[in-house]
Amino acid sequence: MKRPSARASPAELAAALHEVSNALTVVLGWLDIAGGRAEDGPARNALEVAMSYARLGHGVARRAIGDHDGGSEAQRSAAVIARSAVLGITPAADRKGVSVRFESTTSLDDWVPDGDAVAQVLLNLLLNAVAFSPAGGTVTLSLGETDGAVVFRVTDEGPGIDPERAAALFVAPESTRPGGTGIGLVNAAAAARARGGELALARPGPGACFELSWPKRDARAPSRAPTEPVRLEGVRVLVLEDDPAVLGLIELALEARGASVIAITSRHDLGSFDADGPLSVALFDLSPIADDPRAALATLRARAGDVPVVLISGSANGAAELSDADVCAWIRKPFEMGEVIEILRGLLVRAP
Repeated sequence: MKRPSARASPAELAAALHEVSNALTVVLGWLDIAGGRAEDGPARNALEVAMSYARLGHGVARRAIGDHDGGSEAQRSAAVIARSAVLGITPAADRKGVSVRFESTTSLDDWVPDGDAVAQVLLNLLLNAVAFSPAGGTVTLSLGETDGAVVFRVTDEGPGIDPERAAALFVAPESTRPGGTGIGLVNAAAAARARGGELALARPGPGACFELSWPKRDARAPSRAPTEPVRLEGVRVLVLEDDPAVLGLIELALEARGASVIAITSRHDLGSFDADGPLSVALFDLSPIADDPRAALATLRARAGDVPVVLISGSANGAAELSDADVCAWIRKPFEMGEVIEILRGLLVRAP
């Protein structure tokens, strides 16, 4: 098995996370746009599955940068999570000629907390199961229950796990899957334990079986009342963002709601953008101004007055120099455009 020659440095990991955050922001935005235009049917279902897993990555990335309130941790139906996991993995399984099926041994539609974490663990287990199953084989995700817990079982038709390796499966990163690093099962087991669940190897095989037990809830998640689409006619927004894809997405989303957007990509542009008319708010990525963010804000206010500034950044470089008096909100990447719209709506409501 080929191993990496060296671990990435913290700076390299931070840079990679920044790029992943930008990419997820764009993916989430375009999936939302496509979903709003798609008619009911297979295409819309596929978009909803893609959005579900993009949001899963969104939550993981947000927690990785220290935003522990980021991402959806609401309780969700265990059956819905399981079916979504099967749908999500089906294209990868089809490419290998492996069938994936879902079966339930319980008639109850139990709800579980931390649904995103459950989905994250199931995705890891299913990817492993597909990787080790032969062409023509079947991977099965079954749903059952015990007292106070929902039980997810993932079974494959692969060669199984060596008994000597089984004892350290959830504590020692070592992978026999092509391209694997071995950290998936370790992290999955830790995520389950942290939330009162347990991940175990129920049968080493041949035909391995993993069992994930998760505490269940009786009450269903409260549904949100539908709200009217937010309109932004007359709102003038300055956006400083050096990633063209993210910038284009923000422009499209805000202008579709009636806002006027002034788009700039560098600190230098702060001294030359069209200031003909008052700004309602400024959205700033930290990357273009990380060397001296306070000076950049001073340049902005010298030209546009005391305009509210909202950070849109996954990187914290330069953030320590800024206070609550400098910025009124921080939307961490990856974000969904709905988060930006909600912040803008709140600012406009409070504006004199």
